[in-house]
Amino acid sequence: MAQNPTLPGKRLTGALIGWERKGSQHGCVVTLQIIENAAEYSDNQYHRVSMALNERQLRSLARDLARASQARGVDLHAREPFPKRVVSGLKTMLMG
Repeated sequence: MAQNPTLPGKRLTGALIGWERKGSQHGCVVTLQIIENAAEYSDNQYHRVSMALNERQLRSLARDLARASQARGVDLHAREPFPKRVVSGLKTMLMG
C-alpha cells in the first residue's frame, strides 16, 4: 500500500515558491506553496499548507523571521524609490 503524502504527521521538506495571506477576525491565515523537486515546479504541482495564526503567533513568527534575516545580513527595509535615488546620486555628484 502506497503512503499518502498528505497524512497527518508526514514531514514535508521542500522549497518555498510562494504564499498567500488572508486576514481573519483575530489574526490571519497563511498558505505556503511548497515544492519537493524541480519536476513538481515545472508541472505546477505543489503542496499547499495553510496555517491559522492568531495575533500573538503572528507577532512571534514575524520577530523570529526578522531575527533570521538579521543573522543572514538581509536588510528588511525597502530601498528608496528609483527617482529619489537618482536625485540623491546627482546631488552627491554635484556637491561633493
